This record gives sequence, C-alpha cells and structure tokens, in this order.
Amino acid sequence: MLTRLIYHSENHLGSTGGKMIAGLNAIMDAANRNNQRDGITGALLFDTLWFIQILEGEREAISATLRRIMADERHDAVTMMDARPIEARQFGNWWMGLAMLRGDSEALFARHGLGPRLDPRQMSAEQTLALAVDLASGNLNRRIDDAA
Repeated sequence: MLTRLIYHSENHLGSTGGKMIAGLNAIMDAANRNNQRDGITGALLFDTLWFIQILEGEREAISATLRRIMADERHDAVTMMDARPIEARQFGNWWMGLAMLRGDSEALFARHGLGPRLDPRQMSAEQTLALAVDLASGNLNRRIDDAA
C-alpha cells in the first residue's frame, strides 16, 4: 500500500555553517541512496532549526526508514504530523529532494498562511504538504552544492 508520512524534528547538526552543510549533505547522500534502493520518494524542508520530511512509498519501507530516522542523533524530538494511504506520489521525481528555507521566502510562506519563520509545530500536515509541493515546483536540490 502506497503511504505518505510527514514528520518534523529539531536540527542537531551544529550551528557552524560548514559543519551544518557537511552534515546536511551527508543526510541527503544517504537518503538518496537508501530511498532509491527502497522505492521511497520525498522532500526534506530544512532551516537552521527544523527538519520537515515527507516520505512516500510502500508502508513497510516507510516504517523501516522511520526506524532508522528515529535512531539518528543528528536530530531529535521526531514528531509525526501525518501518515496515510495515498493514491499517487507528489514527489515522484525525487528519491529525496531538498528545499532550504531562506530569508527571502516570506511571500511563499504568506501564501501558505505562515509567518516569516518556519515553525512546523504551528503547521498542519495539509499546510506542510502544500508548502513542500510549492517549493518543489521551483525545483528541489539533491545537495547544498546543487543550490547554487
């Protein structure tokens, strides 16, 4: 059964730019490799405080991926926002696409009823998915290097 899972967690990659970027690239490299192997697609929204991830795939593969994610010390306070069966993938072109949320995202956030800062604790699963789809329409990246 095709399933979509949305969760958020607190970033623990470190506060220095170089260490954070290296850590995020390591996450993206592993996610793309593992997700391709497991038939999972999705998107990772990231700012300096939060990860929000959307995973799409077969329920068993999503469950196994979630267990790995929950054991990862690069974040904590993993909070499920939504998990449900779906008819079709929203991120079928991405094993794992990355959207870095930047300070110039205010207009995009406003279109989704959000303030100038990302706070997934204040967002519904529907808002989160709509934001991710909107960000994906402007293209997602596989690594920070690709964002240039």
